[in-house]
Amino acid sequence: MADPYTWRVVRFSFTQASLSALLSILLAIPMASCLFHRRFIGRQTLLSLFAISMVVPTIVAILGIVVVYGRNGWFTTLFGSAFPLYGLGGILLAHVFFNMPLAVRVILQAYQLIPDAQWRLASQLGFSRWHVFRLIEWHYLKKSLPGLFLLIFMLCFSGFAVVLSLGGGPRSSTLEVAIYQALRFEFDLNKASYLSLLQVSICSLVALAVYRLAPPLRQDISVYQGERLAMRSSRLANGVDALVSAVVLLWVLPPFVAILSPALSALFWQSLWQTDLWWSVWHSVRIALPSGLLALLIGLSIAALARTLRWRQRGDWWAQKLEQSGNLVLMVPSLVLATGLFLMFRSVGISIKHAYWIVVWVNAVMALPFVLRAIMPTIYQQEKRFRHLYTQMNVVGMARLRLEWPQIRSAVAQGLAYAVLLSLGDLGVVALFGSKGLETLPMYLYQLIGSYRVEQGACVAVVLILLCLTLFYSINRLVGGRRAVV
Repeated sequence: MADPYTWRVVRFSFTQASLSALLSILLAIPMASCLFHRRFIGRQTLLSLFAISMVVPTIVAILGIVVVYGRNGWFTTLFGSAFPLYGLGGILLAHVFFNMPLAVRVILQAYQLIPDAQWRLASQLGFSRWHVFRLIEWHYLKKSLPGLFLLIFMLCFSGFAVVLSLGGGPRSSTLEVAIYQALRFEFDLNKASYLSLLQVSICSLVALAVYRLAPPLRQDISVYQGERLAMRSSRLANGVDALVSAVVLLWVLPPFVAILSPALSALFWQSLWQTDLWWSVWHSVRIALPSGLLALLIGLSIAALARTLRWRQRGDWWAQKLEQSGNLVLMVPSLVLATGLFLMFRSVGISIKHAYWIVVWVNAVMALPFVLRAIMPTIYQQEKRFRHLYTQMNVVGMARLRLEWPQIRSAVAQGLAYAVLLSLGDLGVVALFGSKGLETLPMYLYQLIGSYRVEQGACVAVVLILLCLTLFYSINRLVGGRRAVV
């Protein structure tokens, strides 16, 4: 408690997480409004790019950011001065790259809560975009923003790979990195436990404050289909839309171009013949697929229990707590979960070779918030619309699943894809427990960059991003069907 370094780490963790969440939301609100009200060429491509940037492996995105903003990167070449990448600036840049697209998609979901009648009335009265936002949209958006802020805050507060790569030294260290150092280099379990409890306590206090202040959000997304009627637009609104779209594109697109550019080099084709590369691909897939399926199973179990409780006496309170339990998982660092499982199994005499099942279980649990956010609205929608009909006709079990599957399969596919890709890009747990027999693609890439083989690492990053794209679209098409929302 008296160590000043600990509290300096706490202050920096809180500062960077708060700033990352605020920047992500401030950029996401006007971007979501633009995407909702306007139809332009490339709109669907931009939404797909947002979906991919949410789940792109952290170490790959960091490599692309370094290529663009590093000391010898594109930014330095274009402007003649280096961007302060290593430190708070680089951490904020990377966190917004990951979390701003997530915020855009969540806010677009909140737009579906607005009834059709309000859009028609606003169009008939000739409301401008500003009046529509102030009088109609903000009333619905402000209910989803506290939960969104909390989700992004906890993702950034427990950030590991971004801070480890772009922190630049002890001044920019977070609690998660301090826990990793206590476990990996010092093997001080007492210190790691203390830091973990401190992190859980801080996140719990923030979550309690947010849930206390947040207005209630009714889970009736997609019950009202918001019709996109044309609103009176001004030059100022057009200028704001153009400016925000340009900023977002310049923030998200260059790292993707930098990641994929080595695919045209001769070294990329030489790297494909490396045996270590394909062993890493195999280890990544055999961890990611079971983790994704386990996360989906847990998420569907929570969703089924929550919707059963919601319409019973006092069941709404229990259902709400079940939903929140998924986000509370983010309060506990993944490294601590993995260490706890390892110690528990060791104490009962269970030997786990290379800690494979620990990695699978922890990745599944850490992906749970994204699975719940993908499937809960659709599950609630089906329950709200057809609950009385199912009860009257005694439709239960597999018969009910067959009726609901066409309506929920797209959301299930999206949740599974998020879980698989988040596990595929994990570096924290594998960095702690990985060995020669469990060397995943992100770990292999991190080792190449650490040994200053950046060009070969860039080629491995191309393989990793192509694997992510293949799995993302394959899962959405195979599980979600042709009409799946990607």
